[in-house]
Amino acid sequence: MRFFISYVHDSGEDDRHVDTFYRDLHHDVLMFAGQRSHDTAGFCDTTLSLGQRWSPSLIDALSTAQVFVPLLSPAYFASPACGKEWQIFTSRLARSGRLHGAESSIVPLLWVPMKVPAVAEPYQYREAAFGPGYERAKLRALIRETRNRDEYHAFVQLLASRIVDLSDGDPVVVSSDRPAFDTVRSAFETPALVTAPAAPPVRRRVPRPAVNRDERPILNPNLLPEDPR
Repeated sequence: MRFFISYVHDSGEDDRHVDTFYRDLHHDVLMFAGQRSHDTAGFCDTTLSLGQRWSPSLIDALSTAQVFVPLLSPAYFASPACGKEWQIFTSRLARSGRLHGAESSIVPLLWVPMKVPAVAEPYQYREAAFGPGYERAKLRALIRETRNRDEYHAFVQLLASRIVDLSDGDPVVVSSDRPAFDTVRSAFETPALVTAPAAPPVRRRVPRPAVNRDERPILNPNLLPEDPR
């Protein structure tokens, strides 16, 4: 598997835009790689519903794909499922010794204009390399703007060429196991704060009041002297 598209589903218009983008990109990747038109080069599950768990085919693709293409948006970083997909791929990169840098095999795309969170900053790709249309409008608008079809197709070709170059380079380790959805921690979770155990209360000794010897209580009346009367 050459590439895996990771995005947050909305069960609406954006899913249709992503499906269009995936089909165009898949076609161009096959073309640049010299593969047959009926081969499978990538994966994008546009049929997954919100809240639905991963399918076996999704897990297989995520465990074998050589390039990870996340479509970044504020909703993407709020999605536990997307955070888990990011975690699995970056874990594979770490085992391959290619976690950071230009050859990390993560090619993030801005779905909408946004400030990228710290977790994604090491993987930002130079936007100018994908042409002025993407640099100006970002991917969602580029797909929707029918008047800029030439810019859109030029962007897809540049991205496809990039994916083929990365997938033909140093391989990313294939995961031998197939993790279940609930066993993976999202890379976007904020680590829980570890609080130190509360110190035991300090027990202070209160000084006992001094007692006059003549005023001490009589504990044994049999020790009293005989009454002189």
